Amino acid sequence: MTPSKFLEVGRLWSAALVLSILLAAAGLRWPQPLPVQPALVAALVLGPPLLLALVVLLRWRLPPADQGGE
Repeated sequence: MTPSKFLEVGRLWSAALVLSILLAAAGLRWPQPLPVQPALVAALVLGPPLLLALVVLLRWRLPPADQGGE
């Protein structure tokens, strides 16, 4: 792997570690579970995959169609 890939993976890993630390600290600060709101849960579960699918579809480029014959 190239050094730039190591830096990219390191940044992503560091961001995940920081997020994990923040979530653990929040769990200590607010030990009571949050009330379940079905609409919010559905939006959080289905929203990111649908958003990613939309981004992929908008950026999808097909190769140009072959104009000539043999």
